[in-house]
Amino acid sequence: MRAFGLTFMAAALGGAAFLSVAGMAQIAEGPFTDAQAKAGRTAYAANCGGCHQQNLAGSGDQVPLAGSTFMASWGRRRVKEFYDDIRANMPYGKAGSLDAATYQNITAFILSANGAKPGSKAFDGTSATLISAVATGQVPADIANPPARRPAAERAPTMKLGQTLVGNIKSYRSVTEEMLNHPDPKDWLIYRGNYQAWSHSGLDQVNDRNVGELQLKWSWAMNEGGQNSTGPTIHDGIMFLANTSNTVQALDAKTGELLWENRLGPVATRAYSALRSLAVFEDKVYINATDARLYALDAKTGKVVWKTDIAPPGKGFNETGGVIVAHGKVIVGLTLCRGQMPHCYISAYDARTGARAWQFTTIADKGTPGGDTWGDVPDDMRAGGETWIAGTYDPELNITYWGTAQAKPWMQSSRRSGTAATLYANSTLALDVDTGKLNWYFSHASGETFDLDEVFERVLIDHGAQ
Repeated sequence: MRAFGLTFMAAALGGAAFLSVAGMAQIAEGPFTDAQAKAGRTAYAANCGGCHQQNLAGSGDQVPLAGSTFMASWGRRRVKEFYDDIRANMPYGKAGSLDAATYQNITAFILSANGAKPGSKAFDGTSATLISAVATGQVPADIANPPARRPAAERAPTMKLGQTLVGNIKSYRSVTEEMLNHPDPKDWLIYRGNYQAWSHSGLDQVNDRNVGELQLKWSWAMNEGGQNSTGPTIHDGIMFLANTSNTVQALDAKTGELLWENRLGPVATRAYSALRSLAVFEDKVYINATDARLYALDAKTGKVVWKTDIAPPGKGFNETGGVIVAHGKVIVGLTLCRGQMPHCYISAYDARTGARAWQFTTIADKGTPGGDTWGDVPDDMRAGGETWIAGTYDPELNITYWGTAQAKPWMQSSRRSGTAATLYANSTLALDVDTGKLNWYFSHASGETFDLDEVFERVLIDHGAQ
């Protein structure tokens, strides 16, 4: 999920100074050829566009590689430094896997995407030219708004949205709080089996003596496009499944027969759009869609009962971490928080109506408790604290426990917070389910700079149990 090991923050004052210098300086031709830039565009699409997008606008953790943000971070640095950086770190998970000529071509394309004009001398990886001397940050129109007709590998998959099959499930028992607090082993009502996230079944029919006799009875294909890391929810022999593009399906768990399907959309256009869990309560199924919208569907028919926005539309927020229902409230978190306002938060909604009950922001702003743990970093440059995984819940204490991801930018030198703790990133948060009030927190890696994730499920254990 990480991409380009690029320094990703420029103070507003520094950005203003850069623009002033760039405005006065005459832009020279770039240290690359037109042929390199054209070849680099193809190489970028194949190796970089999936994360940083084909228009280089970036997404989530994947920073923009064109425009003012890129120029603020890299304008005062030399072309060779940028080339060395991407060669050492990219593609993500396969650093250094491309040949030198390909890295040189990608560098040439990224420079051209920032307004640099090709020259007569090919880039060989050694140019000491300042990026601000050749690039303006003005993205050419054909790159900023690529043609609608693109190669098939780059086009979004087509899918008919809406309810494709209306269900008629008659023998469905309403899921009560008691069922969720003490789930029947024959069901799988919560994304990790129970509120405590123990992730194992209490059934014993399959054991170490007969597990080798298991045979495939049926299979179900997931949608093409996007990414999926979901787990099914099962109640009374009905399997509820979150498929890609925010598709919710109900299947007969014994036969694999599709009982209903509702394709809520939007259609996934990139891999980074995975859902991790659904939730059930009373007569409804809940899904936190990847466009930061929460839906309640009728468990018998699949029809939408209510929907509400988890975050303001069009702000780039994402919701992939999963959802839990606790004490009559649907609780969700947010991901892809890039420093825009508002910050990431955990929020709860009335399970029957969808009305928001509370919200807890996971990044502390100036003047709020913990706000001083970011030093002098401006509020709109404080980012991170996502909740990649749904929380757990203690019914006796009525507390829900959530893990938060690292601060962003994740390098101290980039976010300019020094060794400040950057609350509430890299922490465990204990929140009152009814009010959202913070009972306590624990910071696992205060002010860290190594891109650590402390975000995963909080397994609850009764320390007094025998």
